[in-house]
Amino acid sequence: MPGFALTTAAALTCAHQGQVTLNPGQRQVLAGGAPVLTTADPNAVTPCALSSSQTPCVKVDFTVAASSRVFVHRRPLVVQPTGPGSGVCQSAAQVPQGPPVVSTVQQRVVAK
Repeated sequence: MPGFALTTAAALTCAHQGQVTLNPGQRQVLAGGAPVLTTADPNAVTPCALSSSQTPCVKVDFTVAASSRVFVHRRPLVVQPTGPGSGVCQSAAQVPQGPPVVSTVQQRVVAK
């Protein structure tokens, strides 16, 4: 499914308003002046509103949002299709918590 290349300039939260911090593993490939993200790049969610429970969101798994055609340093590019956020927010035990909410994404580079 085609979508916009996800970059560090994107604004993402978990479904419970926890801020997603994106950490690119590379800084050479840019879209709109910001590094693009791959499925291997680390990210963190802080603070998830479910922090008082046993399953707060701690990261986003972007493997479901991997490009099938575009790779950066042999890793799939993360794409943001139109509609709900790509990826799945997960707890520390990898329990799915729903898709992230994307409020800002660059709209120049499209990948499939």
